[in-house]
Amino acid sequence: MELRKALITGATSGIGEATAHQLAAEGYSLWLTYSSRDDQAKAVVEECRLLGANDVQLSRLDLRDSLSIENLVQLITECWGSLHVLVNNGGVCPYTPPDDITEDEWDYVLETNARGMFFLTRACLSLLREATGDRSIINLSSIAGQVGGILTSIHYAASKAAILAVSRSFARLLAPEKIRVNAVSPGPITTPITDQLDPAKRESLDLQLPLGSFGEPADVAWIISSLASPKAKFITGATYDVNGGVRID
Repeated sequence: MELRKALITGATSGIGEATAHQLAAEGYSLWLTYSSRDDQAKAVVEECRLLGANDVQLSRLDLRDSLSIENLVQLITECWGSLHVLVNNGGVCPYTPPDDITEDEWDYVLETNARGMFFLTRACLSLLREATGDRSIINLSSIAGQVGGILTSIHYAASKAAILAVSRSFARLLAPEKIRVNAVSPGPITTPITDQLDPAKRESLDLQLPLGSFGEPADVAWIISSLASPKAKFITGATYDVNGGVRID
C-alpha cells in the first residue's frame, strides 16, 4: 500500500502546526511550508519526526508569488512524484478597521488567502492525479467568511468567503476523478493570531461563547485529519464548522 503523503501550507504555527502533528502521529509523509521564523519551522519538523512521520520536508512559500508555488510543486514532483492530501491552511489575518484598509493591504490579504490557495491547488492537481487511493483537498476558511468580519476584518472575511466558493467549485469539478474537496470553517481558536487580542476583550469573548471558551488548534486538526482519511471517501463539497456553537444552522 502506498504511503500517504500530505502537503500542509502555513504548517509551523497554530492550526497548521497542530495538523502537522496530527498527521505525523498517523504516519504520513509531510511536506510543510512556512513564510517566516526559520527556527520555529525547523522545530516543528523535528517534532513531526519524533511523532512518527514517515518523512518530513520543509519549504518556504510565498502564496502571492507564482514562481514560489511553481518551485514548490516542482520539488515535490521530483522528490515524491505524487500527493494524497493538500491542506490549504496558509494565510494572513490583519486586524484592520475598514477605514484604515489601504488598497495594498486589501490586495495583500486577498492575494495571499484566496488567490494563492486557488493557484496552489491548481498546480497540485497533477500530483494528486498521480497518487493511488483516496485523494483529498482540505481548505481552511473561517466563520468570518460565513457571517462577516466583526472580530477580524472585512478583507479577511472576503478572502475566507472566496475560499468557500472555490472549494465548492473544485468539489464539483474533481468529483468525477474521485478527488474530494472540503472546507473547514473554524470559529474563535487560540492561535498566534488571536493572541494579538487585548486580554480583556479576549476574556469578554470567552464568556459570550456557548461552550465558554476559545477552541484549540487540535480541535480543528482532528477534523482535518478525519477529512483527509480514506474513511471519509463519500464526503466532498462540505463545510465543517468548528466554532463552539457560535453559528448553528
